Amino acid sequence: MTKTATQAVVVVQYDKLLQYAVNEEAATNDETLLAQQIQQAYGPAGLGILTVSGVPGFAELRQRLLPLAHAFAALPDKVKELYVDPASTFNFGWSHGIERLANGQRDRYKGSYYANPLVDVPTTDEALMKQFPAYCQPNIWPTQHLPQYQPAFQALGRLMCEVGMLVTKACDKYVQSQNPHFPQGRLLQSIQQSSCHKGRLLHYFPPEPSSCIDTVEGSSSPSQGSMPSTSSTSSDKENDSSKHNRQEEEDWCGWHTDHGSLTGLTSALYMKGDDIVPSPDPQAGLYIRARQGGEVTQVRIPSDHIAFQMGEAMQVMSGGLLRATPHCVRAPRRDMSGGVSRNTLAVFMQPRWDHIMETPEGCSLESQVGVGQWQPGISFGDFAERTVQRYYPAMA
Repeated sequence: MTKTATQAVVVVQYDKLLQYAVNEEAATNDETLLAQQIQQAYGPAGLGILTVSGVPGFAELRQRLLPLAHAFAALPDKVKELYVDPASTFNFGWSHGIERLANGQRDRYKGSYYANPLVDVPTTDEALMKQFPAYCQPNIWPTQHLPQYQPAFQALGRLMCEVGMLVTKACDKYVQSQNPHFPQGRLLQSIQQSSCHKGRLLHYFPPEPSSCIDTVEGSSSPSQGSMPSTSSTSSDKENDSSKHNRQEEEDWCGWHTDHGSLTGLTSALYMKGDDIVPSPDPQAGLYIRARQGGEVTQVRIPSDHIAFQMGEAMQVMSGGLLRATPHCVRAPRRDMSGGVSRNTLAVFMQPRWDHIMETPEGCSLESQVGVGQWQPGISFGDFAERTVQRYYPAMA
């Protein structure tokens, strides 16, 4: 019998974040609570995720954008091809069937539309565009075929970045409280000064009878209404037959850890044709593997919350006080999905390509940082390209 438990996901109120950001002399009790929440969510024993509730306008912007992921995916292939950008290693515009799964096969189970939600043209320097194509290329918008796509994408992406900045400011204060040598505001400055944040609007195609039922990406789990943020946990060591089959599928599709600073996530919107429907499978959604103990936890995000997952860049720059966690997204079982697709937005907040990923004083050892790709003196652009190349190998 599978051992299960319920673990609360940290929920931070938007008005408390905003109050603290505007007035740093906020009540001591509020500051203490926020520090405790950051540690619980992002510390070495945390899930690496929290949600923010009560964000004005978020629910409406989510409802406006996510159906457009389905609308774009439904366009004829010859139209979608107009918005494919090989020069950016498929990191701007439409990408489908390019990313590699863990077994080396091409991932055709989801399509992604990438764009910078804040800046249409990060740079005009052709040398930088060639050196860091995943971050320095200009946005591509399907204005001719879906004129509402760009404004909806930018509005939601901008709001998620603004809230993410508030979360990052709270992270700064927490790290500074734990390490007196930590420069004030360092984490926030690294993303405020950046022009290479990236939004990824995902459309998970309805599973076919012979298709894999799990996929991977930094995106959220389904929830309907304002359900509590909860998670169910099971031990990796369980070996009943259903768990064994699921684990094989997860291994086939693989796990990953976000390499940026902070990833904003919406809950998923499920659609059958043009109709919005509930999640067809309660086991579908975001799964996180704990750093300590290796437990795998399903995380459910309320539809009116924004979730924020920790990334490896912030882990490095915090000296390991904040920790990213491996995660995957499990699609609905094919015998339950009935032609249902899944749509969600992930916004990757990250430093500029030339930002040097330094650790705080006294935390320079790789064992403390805990990120294998990191090397002292490496820029974020070089760090990121190492990760991108793993998912977008050179085409023959």
